Amino acid sequence: MKLLLEINNQTLYKFPKKIFTDVFAWTIEKAAMKCLAEKNLELSIAIVSEVEIHTLNKQYRKKDKPTDVLSFCEFSDKDEFCACIDEKIFLGELILCPAYIEKNAKEDGESLEFAISYITSHGILHLLGFDHGKKMFSLQNEVAQKSINNNLI
Repeated sequence: MKLLLEINNQTLYKFPKKIFTDVFAWTIEKAAMKCLAEKNLELSIAIVSEVEIHTLNKQYRKKDKPTDVLSFCEFSDKDEFCACIDEKIFLGELILCPAYIEKNAKEDGESLEFAISYITSHGILHLLGFDHGKKMFSLQNEVAQKSINNNLI
């Protein structure tokens, strides 16, 4: 399996690409989806301001407020995703708002590193067809803990 990652940072926040590369790899590993074993996966991440994510959240989700992450998937569900016979699969795009993530991290007593890893993994899991629930939250927590243990930021 090969993972391809494109990052478009439109903010003043600076993150090493390695944090996103590792979170991507670890999330795919933790998801343990057999249908991914021989695939090359592509992911696009845009890092945007609160104003931009607010606009996108209002436009696409009809929620008139900023948020931490938006996930735009190429597939409607896991079955469609796993039925794809292409060798290379574009998972979709994540839109991350580090300013919003940082505010929530401070309120929750978490580091920005943990929160960015947790939210990025959360978005990737949505792209893979996971819904909110114990399994999803457990997986993203494991990934975020691993990023802390590896001092990625």
